Amino acid sequence: MTGRVIWVFFVLSSIPIYIVIAIKVAKWFIKAVNKIRRAFVWKGRDKVNGGSCLVAWEKVQRPLDLGGLGILNLELMSWSLQLWWL
Repeated sequence: MTGRVIWVFFVLSSIPIYIVIAIKVAKWFIKAVNKIRRAFVWKGRDKVNGGSCLVAWEKVQRPLDLGGLGILNLELMSWSLQLWWL
């Protein structure tokens, strides 16, 4: 699972961030990307069924020093990057 977390952190999180920097995205886009990232972390696939998630996604997105896995919260990153452009 460690390899999947690293893959999510460096690839599946960075690509949407570049999109968010360029354009304002809808909430459905962030939800769809989070769904893919969540499924990849837990099962290594693009879809996951109920009962496969071992920990709440909010806890997974916490920083390492707060007990999470350090995966970025795309909704907060989108919001902060939009404010950065003001």
